[in-house]
Amino acid sequence: MPEIRPITPEDAALALPALRELRPAAPQTESVEALTAHLLAVEREGYRLAGSFEAGRTGAAAVTGYRTFTVLAFGQMLYVDDLSTLPDARGKGHARALLRWLEGEARRMGCLGLHLDSGVGSARFTAHRLYLSAGMNITAHHFEKELE
Repeated sequence: MPEIRPITPEDAALALPALRELRPAAPQTESVEALTAHLLAVEREGYRLAGSFEAGRTGAAAVTGYRTFTVLAFGQMLYVDDLSTLPDARGKGHARALLRWLEGEARRMGCLGLHLDSGVGSARFTAHRLYLSAGMNITAHHFEKELE
């Protein structure tokens, strides 16, 4: 059974490999120093990291980045920014354990819902099946317009 625990900015090295799987081109994943600086900056906005750890592995096998905030449409919610598992740890229950942990955190903080956005395409089908089997529903489309 995976062990879930918070990851502080000082322990960013534990999260970096799994975060790179999800966001390889993000400047924040270039180095431990860049990730630490980013985490310290966004921590003020409520962003937190947690990891799923297994015996024999120093770093997190999977990580989640999340925050809580309140919006008119949903009230107080826990939003999952990042959920990523290392390739060799996939299928071992890490992401599901993190989702259960996140649900517990959301309830503990008085949130009315647990939310996340997920990319589309065949590479994301396994993740989508996980979210649906964890009791999540597809409730919206996310639209974006890049600004230059």
